[in-house]
Amino acid sequence: MDFLQGIAARRGALTKKQREIVDFLLENPEAVCYISLKELSRRTDVSEVSVLRLCRTLGYDGYAALREAFRAHTERLSRGGASPALFEGEAQGGQERLQLLNGIFLSEQAGMNRFLTGLSPELLFKAARELMCAEDVMIFGHDVSKILAEYFSYRLSFLHIKSTPVALGDNDAVQNVLARLKKTDHVVLFSFPPYHMPIRGVAKFAQFRGTPVTVIADSTDSPAVTEESINLLCDTSTRFFYNSHTLPVTLINLLASCIAIEMGPRFDEILAEERSVNRFISDILE
Repeated sequence: MDFLQGIAARRGALTKKQREIVDFLLENPEAVCYISLKELSRRTDVSEVSVLRLCRTLGYDGYAALREAFRAHTERLSRGGASPALFEGEAQGGQERLQLLNGIFLSEQAGMNRFLTGLSPELLFKAARELMCAEDVMIFGHDVSKILAEYFSYRLSFLHIKSTPVALGDNDAVQNVLARLKKTDHVVLFSFPPYHMPIRGVAKFAQFRGTPVTVIADSTDSPAVTEESINLLCDTSTRFFYNSHTLPVTLINLLASCIAIEMGPRFDEILAEERSVNRFISDILE
């Protein structure tokens, strides 16, 4: 087992603070080779004592020993003396490309673990119940977030929930939708960097009309986030892309799953109806 893989494998048995430190280690193995205990404590927002406890849990006498292990790992990779940790085989450009891919894989894995660990089931089910009971769900997105809005609308339509994806850049469409908002509707706002600042006005107007709002964003820095909204957060930054769709799509699927759970027997009826339609169409085509 690779050095980083070995640390990742221990993650599930660690405390929440220790998992946060491990996530940083896995995402920044080169940085760990040089930063001090004080700097690592600052970057992970935990105490130096917590870092030292993690070191002992991982089998090292202290932070210096753990840092030396990271240096040794990095040196092995730079000499080409280590085989790829997660993906085997040859790749055009040699081992360096596989090692880079391994690092990305570990970063994605750590990001997903951090996201799922920090997610509140109670908040998910609260949003699911409100979406399920809404007369109409208006889903706003700008730029790449429009794709997420359309995908979420597709998932809701399967659950027989009326929804409308709205492009925030289309001022006429936005004004028309806002003009007919009711208290019985629900507004969903997708907001990721670079932020579309007018989304703040949409959130405030919806709340002025008494329409519940759910925000899916990368952080509380999003202009869509307010104290009154249901805020579901997922970090979308990656090494190569400004925004990754991995976590938002996961969140959409989890929300849809929570709605299905809340529906109970009604969801079974929806599945039966879908199967009946599929069988009818198949019979016609045969």
